[in-house]
Amino acid sequence: MRSLIASQPYIAERMKDAELVFEPRVLQSWSSTTDKFYGDGFVLTGNVTEFLDPVFSSGVTLATVSSQMAGKLVVKKLKGEAVDWNKEYMDIMMQGVNTFRSYVMAWYEGTLDTIFFADDQDPEIKRKICSVLAGYVWDLENDYVKNHDTALKKLAKTIHLRDSITYINNGFKDPA
Repeated sequence: MRSLIASQPYIAERMKDAELVFEPRVLQSWSSTTDKFYGDGFVLTGNVTEFLDPVFSSGVTLATVSSQMAGKLVVKKLKGEAVDWNKEYMDIMMQGVNTFRSYVMAWYEGTLDTIFFADDQDPEIKRKICSVLAGYVWDLENDYVKNHDTALKKLAKTIHLRDSITYINNGFKDPA
């Protein structure tokens, strides 16, 4: 941390009198999951089922949706109706979890930075991605949900390719 601060003159000046209370540490592997979300007499909801990331804030959406869905299925079960927990709960919840996971990973890999800070953004693509980030991770009409595992990487590669072509066409100079 000290070498990182020292390598940036502005930050080094701002931090010159700062005293570290402790040596910085790394926390990693935040994500955790549960193999089974339901069983005889119980159903798990919220972050107990899947915790992806403390920064991304997907937990509120997953907790709300899973609780609502589980509640409806429990009522159905208590009425004596058949419940297919895999189809009616697990599969649906995992669609949302896996979509959020793709976006969390894209954030940490830098893919979302490439997309967010690209020049000449397509408003429709931006709307679709913002929709996902707002929690609409079950909207399979949205290509960025339906193809969450590949769509972001393809878009970032397209942006890099477009920017490379522009750079070449500008005589290897960054656009002004």
